[in-house]
Amino acid sequence: MNDCLLWLPIAELRDKEEHFVELPPEICQLKIIGFSKDIGSSLSLLPSFMHRLESLLVAIELKGCLSASFPEGREVAIHHVLEALTTENCHESFSLERLEVLGDAFLKFAVGRHLFLLHDAFDEGQLTRKRSNIVKNSNLYMVAIRNNLQAYMRDQSFEPNHFYVVGRPCPVLCNKQTEKDIHGLCGSRTDGAKTEVRCSKCHHWLRKKTIADIVEALVGAFVVDGGFKAAIAFLKWIGIHTDFKEPQVKSICSASKIFMPLADEVDVLGIEQLLGYSFVHKGLLIQAFIHPSYNKHGGGCYQRLEFLGDAVLDYLITSYLYSVYPNLKPGQLTDLRSVSVNNNTFAVVAVRQRFHSHVLCDSSGLRESITRYVNFIGGPDSMKRLGEEPSCPKALGDLVESCMGAILLDTGFDLNRAWHIMLSFLKPVMSFTRLQLNPTRELYELCQYYGWQLKFLPSKTDSKFLVEAMVNGENVSAAASALNINKKAAARMAAQKVCESLKAQGYRRKSKSLEQALKTATKMEAKLIGYNETPCVLASCDALEKHETSESDSDLKIFPISEELARNCNFKFKPMRKLLSAEAAVECNSDQTIMRSGSNADSKATGGSKNGSAKSLLHEICAANCWKPPLFECWKETGPSHLKEFTFRVVVEIEETSRVIEAYGNPKLRKKDAAEHAAEGVVWFLKKEGYY
Repeated sequence: MNDCLLWLPIAELRDKEEHFVELPPEICQLKIIGFSKDIGSSLSLLPSFMHRLESLLVAIELKGCLSASFPEGREVAIHHVLEALTTENCHESFSLERLEVLGDAFLKFAVGRHLFLLHDAFDEGQLTRKRSNIVKNSNLYMVAIRNNLQAYMRDQSFEPNHFYVVGRPCPVLCNKQTEKDIHGLCGSRTDGAKTEVRCSKCHHWLRKKTIADIVEALVGAFVVDGGFKAAIAFLKWIGIHTDFKEPQVKSICSASKIFMPLADEVDVLGIEQLLGYSFVHKGLLIQAFIHPSYNKHGGGCYQRLEFLGDAVLDYLITSYLYSVYPNLKPGQLTDLRSVSVNNNTFAVVAVRQRFHSHVLCDSSGLRESITRYVNFIGGPDSMKRLGEEPSCPKALGDLVESCMGAILLDTGFDLNRAWHIMLSFLKPVMSFTRLQLNPTRELYELCQYYGWQLKFLPSKTDSKFLVEAMVNGENVSAAASALNINKKAAARMAAQKVCESLKAQGYRRKSKSLEQALKTATKMEAKLIGYNETPCVLASCDALEKHETSESDSDLKIFPISEELARNCNFKFKPMRKLLSAEAAVECNSDQTIMRSGSNADSKATGGSKNGSAKSLLHEICAANCWKPPLFECWKETGPSHLKEFTFRVVVEIEETSRVIEAYGNPKLRKKDAAEHAAEGVVWFLKKEGYY
């Protein structure tokens, strides 16, 4: 064996002196037959091996439980189940945090979509509160406990001195008499160091948020391996329902026609060109640009669409970051998500897309605030550093979210379409060329790292806030102030100045900044993760009209009207909630009338409103008969861009007879004239039928 010293006491005297004899290593030999140092080294790894095997067996057990409970449970991979069960406290090379970020975004989208369709009369505030009650940690904790998911969690780091060989019980006995004493030891010692006691009952000490996190992480695992369908099945199994039905989508899309009377107020074609998408239901697009302050119509605004768009953008952007940066640390992924999914980022997108020029609002204050912000964003960088930063109007970010919500609905929840439009929207933002965390947060983290004291002292001067940021520490002192009409913006500007001053003195965090981490991170192709649903089939109006016309042509009869009207305008009278196409002939029966009225019809045929407008008169007739307001829609656009002609359609529901009048005007160079021409035909027919 190797050289060694062996000390043996041979006598013990009264003065406690000890005498030793030294044995030379040459005469000492140790021989164990069949045992080598390689075997000994391998045995030293046994505790670590057994710990990992135990964790894997726990994941296999949960996978078996999921597979037996619902068919989609077989689709999730065991290594993702293990990842979803492992917290950062285990100090492994993986943890649940990345899957948790993805699962959190999907849960927000799936629950939000379900509530949006289920409660079509709820406003944005009511929907937000309902969603919060479902996705909040306290509810997820109760869901996890109800399904015993906490029993599978791995929240303890591996410590060899806590390893006990199979068959050897834990020496810390836990029973009814000692349970309180043993469990009370779990926490912190008097010196502040964390300690943990493991008892023979294998009890876990877990935080409620940690238990809630497992739900989101498992949702993320199902999204990655089984897609949306598997994730929805898992949520249903644990008691969170997120399914939806196609008729719900069709009903909400159909209801958007109430916004069509505002078609003249919104440049529908121009907005569609900005979006790169042509709407089937134009009312959704118009609704997406109606601010809550706008009162020149029957009610409704973009807030419900904003609620839906916020949820889908959150998931799409999270999917982008999760797929593009696979090796980014969970904390960095969360930070990157926070600087990507926020109102300021969306406001910049709205300005780039010029959405602000199309919003319908009656607030002069909002108009002024938007103008100041647009001028600031479009100004040179030097002026941005020197000038006062205006507050970011929330309405700008809302427009981006409401547009995405409208597109998602109009496509029947086709996330592939929404994905490509999102990429075109956020491409300049996703370059992260000027990536920066919130300066206030950055300053807090810097002070925490160095042990400095940080204070923000706000005061109000006239109508503005003056905020002073002060940092005090050993051999360091820095202060700066900023003035802004918004208190948070002033604090952010002051923090930015202090950060720049401290960095100039050489004070920086030792860890890499998010921008530095992105420069060295491996970047992969962006992918929409997990989407495997079939979009709802929302047939265009053209398809519905062709179908209805083919069924009714055989029973049509000639209706006698003036030759001039028959020559110039398409007109229909049909059962309520059925869409029919225009016909070349003039025909009718007891349920349906198709006729043509023209732009050259005598103005007296319209009955003559007070201001000479058939459109205004039509609104008066509908109000007098307690009908819904007439629906005006730009049906067709023809001709080159410099000589474009517009054809309008008008729809009026006669509720007492459950029938609908639908008229088409002649092509006109102005939308106003086209709508007026179509209205003339409807007014003429209503007068002939005795409704006016």
